[in-house]
Amino acid sequence: MALPIAHSAVAFGIIRSRDRLVLAGAVFLSILPDLDFILVWGFGLPIQVYHRTFSHSILFSLALALLWRSFCPFRLRTLSFMPVLLILLSHGAIDMLCTSDAADHGVMLFWPASSYRAGVPVLVPVYLLVANSPFSPEGALRFLFLESFMAWPLWRFTRIVREGLLAMAARHWDSKAAVQLKE
Repeated sequence: MALPIAHSAVAFGIIRSRDRLVLAGAVFLSILPDLDFILVWGFGLPIQVYHRTFSHSILFSLALALLWRSFCPFRLRTLSFMPVLLILLSHGAIDMLCTSDAADHGVMLFWPASSYRAGVPVLVPVYLLVANSPFSPEGALRFLFLESFMAWPLWRFTRIVREGLLAMAARHWDSKAAVQLKE
């Protein structure tokens, strides 16, 4: 189970701003899909039915990114559509890596078109070395320590991927411009 520290580290890797309000907005966006816990804890609905379903889907991320772009405060407009979408999508991707059983706890990326739960338990052995569950006070503290330790590598990895994608896009657009100049 990924905690807000891991989601926030990836969000910080996606954006460039040092503005505290923008960073707070990125943190909010990075944990927004987990607000489905309101349905589970607030209304007593079954966790297997409501957690990691609609709020972790590509459609939900796309809809929220469009809403963000339309209604966010002016100062937060530096978080444009694409970074917001990537932050929201990264939440589901991280949760997929922390899923022990894809059938029960995986992420419904393609909801409502499909109820298939995707999961690739890459990080599960690391979490299990620390504690069996984050739902006890001791387990929560152990998971918090682990994610604090993993935050910088997550941020750095995300930053490297981001810079690589930007460089690829720049080369692509430069080559298109060069072809147009030759014609």
